Amino acid sequence: MQKYCDIIPDATGWIYVIDGVQSASGYHTCELAMRAAEVHLSKNDRLKSKIFRRQSSNGEMVVVSAERSGISRHMLNS
Repeated sequence: MQKYCDIIPDATGWIYVIDGVQSASGYHTCELAMRAAEVHLSKNDRLKSKIFRRQSSNGEMVVVSAERSGISRHMLNS
């Protein structure tokens, strides 16, 4: 089963959203928000596949990476 994690801009910087729930705090960069989401998912979710998406300036959700258990993250788009 796949789990989507969306990294979106916020008034405080960037936040992540997993299952419709926003991160408790904002992050200064998209990369920091993604790392925080990775840590959160590694502690709280043991799914086999994780898809990270970032909201672009036109509102489109762009896949930025995919992660599978036991395999390091592969950048798909920047």
